[in-house]
Amino acid sequence: MKTYTLVEPSKLEVKDVPIPEPGDTEVLIKIRNVGICGSDIHLFKGTYSGPNSYPIMFGHEWSGTVVKTGAYVTKVSIGDKVTGDCSKYCDACDNCKADKNLCKDIEKFGITVDGASAEYIVRDEKYVYKAPDDIDMKLLALTEPIAVARHLIMKMIDRTGDMKDKKILIYGGGAIGQAALLLLRYELGCDNVYLSDLIPYRMELAQKFGAKVPLQEELNWDLENTYYNMYNHTPFDVVIETTGVAAVFANAMNLVRPNGVLGCVGMINNVKIPQKLIVTKAMTIVGSIGGTGEFEAVIDFIRKNEEVVKLMVSHEIPREDIPEAFRCASNPLDAMKVSIVF
Repeated sequence: MKTYTLVEPSKLEVKDVPIPEPGDTEVLIKIRNVGICGSDIHLFKGTYSGPNSYPIMFGHEWSGTVVKTGAYVTKVSIGDKVTGDCSKYCDACDNCKADKNLCKDIEKFGITVDGASAEYIVRDEKYVYKAPDDIDMKLLALTEPIAVARHLIMKMIDRTGDMKDKKILIYGGGAIGQAALLLLRYELGCDNVYLSDLIPYRMELAQKFGAKVPLQEELNWDLENTYYNMYNHTPFDVVIETTGVAAVFANAMNLVRPNGVLGCVGMINNVKIPQKLIVTKAMTIVGSIGGTGEFEAVIDFIRKNEEVVKLMVSHEIPREDIPEAFRCASNPLDAMKVSIVF
């Protein structure tokens, strides 16, 4: 079989290696699709700011079919369509009991340990999720990024309650922002969802998903932060920040109403913030990483909403042209989710 390894930034190595054998609790999976996300692009360019390793088989968004199972596997069978976690967790530590994405011994498939950029991979069954037989495999590969968005939203709901009647702004129209929009509109029934992005293609897609376009005066906060202004003129109950841009995150704090919630999945090394707004508005800021815990719900969501979810996939590119897939994915002007076809 062939494997596709980033031995260093911008250097992809193709190898012929034997097909691996699954252990007792493992499954052998024939890969069908691998999605490229922002983390993959940064790994390819050598600009990823989080923990990472080279050489690395990239790919933590994938779909495939089970072709062999270990002796003690019970969750899946040969022929099942499956996808799997990005988080490699121990499932035993105190952190795992609260959120497996925060495991004390966490590794990340495709980022710190080998991912799915191969014709076949082996995974322990605890990291694998079965999908319906009739699901579209390129959409199944979207499970992980949609699960990341859902994990954040569920954490925010824990703080703010039902979002259905809230006025919500999604800052950033990349894959996670669009996934959050889909979940809010089609799973949670939220009608008052706005999305802001500078790229016309992303805004057009968001409007197809039912997003409203915020007025510039709603985003450009130029009022003095007096109690009256903060308590009467701030525009949004909930803001979801996905850009990872420092100035955008700082401005998002201005836009949240009293007792509101700011959720963030974008990673910023340093940002200067108006901390007093957290206190004066009794604002809650919620961070989230990973999607473990949401996969079953997301697979069901994808299956029920294939007609809109399929608009997320902008390009399908064969594995022989992986450098081209990264080039396409790096162009936000006309690319959303690039799916490599194995």
